[in-house]
Amino acid sequence: MAFDKSEPRSGLIFQIGLFAVVCLVGIRGVLIPYFDSITSGEQHRKIGMVVPAALLNLRADEDQRLKSGPMPVDKAMEAIVARGRMGASPDIMPSASKDIGPMQGWMKMPNEVPSPMMAAALDDGGAPAAPAASTSVDAGAPAALHGTLPGVSPGVSPGVRPVNGPITPSPPKKPATK
Repeated sequence: MAFDKSEPRSGLIFQIGLFAVVCLVGIRGVLIPYFDSITSGEQHRKIGMVVPAALLNLRADEDQRLKSGPMPVDKAMEAIVARGRMGASPDIMPSASKDIGPMQGWMKMPNEVPSPMMAAALDDGGAPAAPAASTSVDAGAPAALHGTLPGVSPGVSPGVRPVNGPITPSPPKKPATK
């Protein structure tokens, strides 16, 4: 049996490998833009050139309804310019809010609401916007707010200032014993 004892032709192997890689990269560089242009052309043909008939009909119908009716939009805009908003119905008149909830603040760190605001909020016969402690239970609230501490009424937590009330001092903490 004969054996070939010559050295491998590594230069030729390297050249063939480099040529194959360059050919693959070149072919990829040519085919990707080609397929991209074919795909975008098909999308434009199928989607971009279609006339949205339903949308055009809807817009024409809306335009017709705006221009006809008890008071067309053009005349309504002219009336607003001439008379202003103050001649509008009391249902849509702008008015100051009587909501004191934002002034009361967060349930766990309430603020005192100024008495003129409280009086204005209560003038309409309604109650303040504070939520009742029994209707919603906050999982992060202290146990006293849920009424689970003995000797503490629900809704009152020692050391927490009640809404619109005086600050009560916190009892001193006792060291834990084992």
